Amino acid sequence: MAQVRFKPNIAGFRAIRYSGPVQDVLEGIGLTVLNAANSSFTRNGGTDRPYEMTSQPGKQVNQGRWRVSVAAVSPHTIRHNAKYNTLIRALGGAQ
Repeated sequence: MAQVRFKPNIAGFRAIRYSGPVQDVLEGIGLTVLNAANSSFTRNGGTDRPYEMTSQPGKQVNQGRWRVSVAAVSPHTIRHNAKYNTLIRALGGAQ
């Protein structure tokens, strides 16, 4: 049998993972989760946004990826997330 060799193109992987369309898809998913988490949180009728989304590049290692995260930013929101698993529910993991 012939031996097959595969040499990964690390620069190509990085170019795809940091490309604009990939960033747009990830940020779209992040915004969906952010809106779902914010809609489930009410604070005395306030209109503040208790969860925040960040979009940033990951480490520049061999196969680095673009990262999008949604996090609770205030102590009240952190407590709410710990009690009700708001972010997991916003992802659709606990329905």
